[in-house]
Amino acid sequence: MGIAALAWSTAALADYRVTCESRDNRYQRCPLNQPGYVTMHRQLSNARCRKGRDWDYDRREIWVDDGCRAEFNVATYGHEHHRGSSHGGSSRHDDHKDAKVAAGVLVGAAVLGALIHNANKHDAKYDDEGYQGARHNSYVPAWMVGTFTGYNPIHNASIRMTISRDGEMTAVADGQTLRGWVNGGELHVGSEVFTISQSRDGFVTSQVGDRHNQVHYHRTR
Repeated sequence: MGIAALAWSTAALADYRVTCESRDNRYQRCPLNQPGYVTMHRQLSNARCRKGRDWDYDRREIWVDDGCRAEFNVATYGHEHHRGSSHGGSSRHDDHKDAKVAAGVLVGAAVLGALIHNANKHDAKYDDEGYQGARHNSYVPAWMVGTFTGYNPIHNASIRMTISRDGEMTAVADGQTLRGWVNGGELHVGSEVFTISQSRDGFVTSQVGDRHNQVHYHRTR
């Protein structure tokens, strides 16, 4: 199936809400039904709930500490067809297949050229006031934040990706939009996970389980 046959827009496939409470100021973990992009919906405690300090999350759970109690939104990004598709009506099976192909548009091409690693071995995150320690999985370093462009030679598609400081990712390829999130230094697109490695002028995404699946992104702003 070619990229032109895909006709879909992003939507929240499985939004849900989790309440997590630090009782007696103790550390508490609350499991996630599905991994997703987590934001605080409503603080319920008098104690402060500061992301990275009093709460954070990863693919498995939300944690709270120091008396923080809050409701959290979890967004798992899916898609729905919103234009006429060349393959007619969609089914849940087709949607799943389309999502896989669309994820491939973003990160499924082997890009020529070697990755230029940052020669500075010092981890810059320790110089960033936004980094709050080892449990701050949702931390996004400054070099990941911004708008980047890449190219997929297999589908002959240019990709424009934007990553926010809060870790939300939006990418547009051939007029189609894909959403995901950064957590634990990795890019999550539905059920797929990709490492992100800094390069001289942007970064390279590599699919977990297939390191040859890479796309080199260059910063545009």
